[in-house]
Amino acid sequence: MRMTNRRHFLRGLGGVCLALPAFESLQGAEAKASKAKRFVCVAPNYGMHPSGFFPEQTGADYVMPKLLKPLEKHRANFSVFNNLDHPGVGGGHGCSNTFLNGMELKDTKDQPQRLHSLDQFLGEQIGQQTRFPTLRLGAGGISWSRAGIILPTDGSPTKVFAKLFMEDNSKVKASQRKFLDEDGSILDVVHADAKRLGARMGKTDQAKLDEYLTAVREVERKLQRQAKWIDVPKPKASDEVIRGNDEVVVDLNYPYNTPVMYDLMVLALQTQSTNVITFGHPGGNRLFPFEGIELGYHSLTHHGKRPDLLRQLTIIELYYTRQFARFLDRMKETKDADGRPLLDSTAVLFGSGMGNASSHSSRNLPILLAGGGFKTGEHHRFERTGRDGRPLCDLFVSILQQLGVEADRFSTSKGNLNHLIA
Repeated sequence: MRMTNRRHFLRGLGGVCLALPAFESLQGAEAKASKAKRFVCVAPNYGMHPSGFFPEQTGADYVMPKLLKPLEKHRANFSVFNNLDHPGVGGGHGCSNTFLNGMELKDTKDQPQRLHSLDQFLGEQIGQQTRFPTLRLGAGGISWSRAGIILPTDGSPTKVFAKLFMEDNSKVKASQRKFLDEDGSILDVVHADAKRLGARMGKTDQAKLDEYLTAVREVERKLQRQAKWIDVPKPKASDEVIRGNDEVVVDLNYPYNTPVMYDLMVLALQTQSTNVITFGHPGGNRLFPFEGIELGYHSLTHHGKRPDLLRQLTIIELYYTRQFARFLDRMKETKDADGRPLLDSTAVLFGSGMGNASSHSSRNLPILLAGGGFKTGEHHRFERTGRDGRPLCDLFVSILQQLGVEADRFSTSKGNLNHLIA
């Protein structure tokens, strides 16, 4: 893809695009005309049972499979993708952590920046003008920093609401300023030391140092953004979403808090608190409090095709898709600042880095893309070449471009899917 003068890029190792932030003063008509402005990722980290998720037919007239039936009314607003993989990623529990970067930790020891995940990359591109460049909710494991560090999440609806909408007192704000000032002073020392070191280094080491300093400068920018927002009032929102009312009782325990988390996500987007959100459904071997469930979630994913276990697993996965359907309802009903339904201006990705949890397979990942101005309403099935299908990162490139990011590669991508969805 041809680069324009509006944006300047650095090409990272392993094909990862490193773009400069989207500065306000450089935003032209091209950026304003982008079809999507926000990104949401919902991740059931154990994937979805393949036979219940993937339609048998391709195109627009497919029969809705069992796990997607709650989404029937939204058929025109999403597309399903079959045979998308992360090439090179093996099986095991760890493959769920590769969902948004396509890389295993063991393959990036000398190049940790390759672990940089799609949501965090987008936070740098479309999240810089919001209080929170990204929000990471629910269970963790899929968000990785540019330094190759897995990032924590917020799993408490009460804490998420407070973070988004409750003002800090003056004492807390003063403490925040002091903390940021101290971190800034440390970075000043780092710069001085690096400058002295650089004068004695060869070309190879100098390149590594430059890469390190790029990461340091990103930390500096982060501190500056945090400082800017300390005295900016937070948007107002009713706490009914977490406390309920006379007609609705809110249960803040997982999985009953799932609709609450979705409602908080809609509020965060509507109030322009963030443009990028990830929401991971907790895994583990928790016993879901639903009628008919007798075993822990993880145990049920290892069903070995036993009908009784598949029946129980289906109860859980149908709960996920019903709540996701409700989320799409809210995204259609709620308008953004431009008066458009949030769903029209938000690319919503549903999926996992694990394809078949029973065998811990990382192949044929369950992927659904909704909203965002994409061409939707179809089931796309790709051919497999030997063990591998189409790189999931090809879809990520299309998402980036739809969001106005001038990138022609991301991680293991070999192209894009614009011919199908743009």
